[in-house]
Amino acid sequence: MKHYRAALLLPIFLAGCATTGMQDALDSINDLGQSISTGINQAVTAPTQGGVGNSLTGTPLHNALRRNLSTDGRAPEWPKVVITNLQVPADQMTLTRGLRLKATDCIRFDAVLWHDARRAERFSDLSLCAPELPKQSNNFVLTWKSFSISGKTTGQVRSDGPTPPYNKLPSDPAMEKWLMNQFGLYYVGSLLTLVGYDPDFSVDDRRFWIRNLKK
Repeated sequence: MKHYRAALLLPIFLAGCATTGMQDALDSINDLGQSISTGINQAVTAPTQGGVGNSLTGTPLHNALRRNLSTDGRAPEWPKVVITNLQVPADQMTLTRGLRLKATDCIRFDAVLWHDARRAERFSDLSLCAPELPKQSNNFVLTWKSFSISGKTTGQVRSDGPTPPYNKLPSDPAMEKWLMNQFGLYYVGSLLTLVGYDPDFSVDDRRFWIRNLKK
């Protein structure tokens, strides 16, 4: 798996000179890449446990966004993928140093696939486990999460669609804690990758969001 390249993140953070906080973010992502690389290599050699839900990769959610690509430079409005009731491994909600990814580390969630404004396909008890994580750089997720959703939104009201909320991710403390953990950002980036998000076409910002973490 490729290591994160700080140069790719510079447009996100540079506004003249990088601040100390910005540089810390770059360093953190570089460390994240190395840690995830080690964790993935360990995870794929170990068996996963059964009963963790249905894999996202075996549903129509897999590469859903790639089934309707832009042909005119504007972002397509459909389909949309909404992740709801997200549950994450308990140890990923801590900031324990030296935490390593295990093959049994799975996130669980429900999802909604909006084919258009009237047709929604709902999925329950889905999972994404460590061995299924794409073995590639997820550094684009910092750019993706840094900007709010453009166009018409439901503002602060977070629903499962079809109109997206203003923010792509919940702003509650639990979500913030998970993102601060070394694996939170990687799992979000992996979800984006698996549903078919194109990080080189960042204008496409209305077709994926996480509604909530399950209490």
